[in-house]
Amino acid sequence: MAAILKVSPSTVSKALSDSPEISMETKRRVREMADCLGYVPNHYARSLKSKYTKTIGVVVPNVVDDFFGKVLHGIEKEASKHGFTVLITFSNDRKKQEVKNLASLVNHCVDGILISFSKETQKTDDYLAIKQIMNHNLPIVMFDRVYNDLTLDSVSMDDFQGASMATEYLLATGCKKIGFLSSISGTSVGRSRRQGYLKVWKEKWGSTNKPTFIEFSNYNNFKQVLSTALNEHGLDGVLAADELSAIYTLNTARELGCQVPSDLSIIGFTDGPMAQSAFPALSVVSQQAEKMGSRAFALLRNRMTSSNGKKKNAIITPELLLRGTTKSLIVKQVEREIKH
Repeated sequence: MAAILKVSPSTVSKALSDSPEISMETKRRVREMADCLGYVPNHYARSLKSKYTKTIGVVVPNVVDDFFGKVLHGIEKEASKHGFTVLITFSNDRKKQEVKNLASLVNHCVDGILISFSKETQKTDDYLAIKQIMNHNLPIVMFDRVYNDLTLDSVSMDDFQGASMATEYLLATGCKKIGFLSSISGTSVGRSRRQGYLKVWKEKWGSTNKPTFIEFSNYNNFKQVLSTALNEHGLDGVLAADELSAIYTLNTARELGCQVPSDLSIIGFTDGPMAQSAFPALSVVSQQAEKMGSRAFALLRNRMTSSNGKKKNAIITPELLLRGTTKSLIVKQVEREIKH
């Protein structure tokens, strides 16, 4: 192309890279010639010279949860603005697969990695793989499921506050026996939400009433688990630690003959399509997933250009979205007035 256009190879290269050093007319001529010849820049050849691939890697536990899908959308949307390609891998909540994914991303010479740890990694507290990658000074940012003992930047929601808000609302609407239900008890977010629930419970009841924790690992016997909890503890409220378990709670409770929310109020986490389209629509603590994704990429990009400074922990404020699975405070006030 340089020979045909009677310019230097460096001019062609700069024109294709949209360098401000090259005039708009020259860029136009180079691009037209590239289109005519079917020329496609070799991304990896360029990276050998620049030492940057303009590619980042992402490791997520799954895409079954709508939350992670939205986080990925936020990451990709922000990354594309800055000309980055995103390689996405899934750990399926398995440590072995997570380690394999991390090695693969490093072998692909990504410029940085975004990671949300698997259940298995957080349950076993084994972060050897990520620590080994840290020794190579590759920029890494954690999101959602994080491990604070690592000297890495992170983005997470204030899960403790979110659970506290939800529990306080259930109490304010008259619930007296609230259970905390979780299938993610071994993760950082699961533990924080449990602590948020427990903090409000202790402030309200002290040692006079025991909190109810319903923890499970699969949904095969969910109906039996929930039925037992409802009968043994007389629950009138449930705070579910994730969207799917909240939907299961709603459907199972109705199947068991419970009226929602008059007999049982339910609040979950994540404002996904399942929560919005449920009947009645599910009250949730919104995690603002897309915002988390864009913030995670921004932190990673910043870390790529500057390795100095202390680690940054970005905290996203939760939002309580009230729908049909919880009573309103107005209804509660009317009930009080009727009694008096």
